[in-house]
Amino acid sequence: MSVSLICPICGSPATIHKPPVTVCPNCQAAWPEALRLSAEATLERAKVDRPILMTIGMYVAPFFGGLFVLLVLLAPFNAATYTIDGETVSGVEFLRRAGMYFLAIGGSSLAAAYAIWRERSWSRWAIVAFWLAQLAAAIGFGWAGSGIAGVAAAIASLLLVLILVGWYLFDKENVVTYYRSLEKVEAAEDARRASSRGVGA
Repeated sequence: MSVSLICPICGSPATIHKPPVTVCPNCQAAWPEALRLSAEATLERAKVDRPILMTIGMYVAPFFGGLFVLLVLLAPFNAATYTIDGETVSGVEFLRRAGMYFLAIGGSSLAAAYAIWRERSWSRWAIVAFWLAQLAAAIGFGWAGSGIAGVAAAIASLLLVLILVGWYLFDKENVVTYYRSLEKVEAAEDARRASSRGVGA
């Protein structure tokens, strides 16, 4: 993968094969910040594809999140069958006891799917929010059902999953590289916008 640039100082074309992109190889002038960031972002992004688990999540999460949000929206009309801990409850009761959890889980799931699809770096934090919402819901229902013992059981049931999610998002090499490339792309976009505003002013 290479990137072709036109030096704004000498007007000569230059082909860049790997970062860092620092100076024009012809006149040795420093590349403008927006151009440098854009070239480096393109080179970095070309080195890594979206991780397979995130691709799967991008397709699964909208259905999962949409279902949770739909259940919350239908609850005031009692338009579905609702149960909590095996007990059948009315839609209004479901909304009172579990609506906030379902909305948080569904909303964060939809946000994560959108951010993964759009390849935004904040998708990582949307995924974290989804699992924190899962944990909060488990703790809330655990406390309501069995007090401290229920809370401990809820945390224990999700602890390994949370550790694996943290490792995957923040320590697995290809995932970290992928997010680093997205951050570079976003930094380049910000620099281009700032440069355009400066030209317009």
